[in-house]
Amino acid sequence: MLRAWAARDRYSAGTNFKAWIFTILRNHFYSEMRRARFQGEYDEFAAESILRTPATQERAVELADVLRALRAIPETYREALILVAAGHLSYEEIAGICGVALGTVKSRICRARAMLSQVIESGQLPDSRHDFVRTGETIDAFFAELVKIANTDELASLAA
Repeated sequence: MLRAWAARDRYSAGTNFKAWIFTILRNHFYSEMRRARFQGEYDEFAAESILRTPATQERAVELADVLRALRAIPETYREALILVAAGHLSYEEIAGICGVALGTVKSRICRARAMLSQVIESGQLPDSRHDFVRTGETIDAFFAELVKIANTDELASLAA
């Protein structure tokens, strides 16, 4: 109604008033639709969930520290620990892969966990963070260690 009142001097007496008002309304509707095309609806819940993500820097540093600490423990212990942690293998499967008794696997894993915990808690990691260059994802490094173990075992079985 305000738009019609502002444009009252353009109305010609004796013409169809209803059509004149509807033309104003239609033009106003089209103008609003053109403007709305450049504006999205704001959903506060969606914006909060999309625009805010938890920080993952510390996790990546901690995981890199675990990889560095793994280098500090003997290879036989590291092999058993990686197979159980990253490979999700049972103790029996690890015993078959390593060619040792089941009790040996259990003790190696227990000792490897203790050694790893001791190295991390002491802060005496084998190399400094800036010397430890890691490319790609840290989980890929774990699986690369797993592949090394698998390839070593395949070579050992081929040689035997």
